Amino acid sequence: MGDATTYLDKILAAKRAALATGRHERTNWTDAQLQAELASLGPCRDFAAALRAPARPRIIAEFKRASPSLGPIREDADLVATVSGYQAAGAVAVSVLADSHFGGTMEDVRRAAGVLSVPVLCKDFVLDRRQILEARRAGASAVLLIVAALPPPQLRPLLEFAHGIGMHVLCEAHDAHEVDRALSAGARIVGGNARDLRTFAVDLQRAIDLRRAVPAGFLYVAESGVNSPDDLKRLLDAGVDAVLVGSALMSSEDPGAALAEWIGAVQ
Repeated sequence: MGDATTYLDKILAAKRAALATGRHERTNWTDAQLQAELASLGPCRDFAAALRAPARPRIIAEFKRASPSLGPIREDADLVATVSGYQAAGAVAVSVLADSHFGGTMEDVRRAAGVLSVPVLCKDFVLDRRQILEARRAGASAVLLIVAALPPPQLRPLLEFAHGIGMHVLCEAHDAHEVDRALSAGARIVGGNARDLRTFAVDLQRAIDLRRAVPAGFLYVAESGVNSPDDLKRLLDAGVDAVLVGSALMSSEDPGAALAEWIGAVQ
């Protein structure tokens, strides 16, 4: 594509505009109000523990209807049937897109969390702690923070806020410098994305190389570019803790059955 920054810039610009309209609650809650609300919501499911589970492979299966690079994938997908199928097939967690560029909404996160017993990752382009609290209210156990979208003065406070309200964070990096930034900001779970968010081109080797940049003791999730059980096995052999799989499963006639087949193929 002509403009290498089109995808990420357009998505972030749209997100900033949505936040500026006031459709999201203002950040004027007191600590006491926040703690009272959190107490009423109850604890999150343990996303980090799911990524350390003895199961192999540990798959975070993703629900999304479309993507900026692929266009529509399955716009009429049945959310409840799909995520329930993922859980039945053995997914240790489920990722749900909450961004409109992927055909998602926060209501999708809420519905998924309501029917699942595994942790739900709210996958959005987070720029503001209001979005993190909204995900927590929807029942998500973890949120995505993208290093490329967040300058250092923003990344650390958002990580700390998410941890402070009981959530885990998948902190997404695209190169070794971003891995360093994630760890310096306090990330405990690093996602190595094989997709270049500027061009949306995919190179699975990127996720494999980034595994070596994350020290032992931190969780590492490989993201994007996983299109077959062979790809999955390649990542597992590289020592990743978990693999996030989305488009390839959503493109299948029965995403849950496809996941079960993949898991069976690498066990």
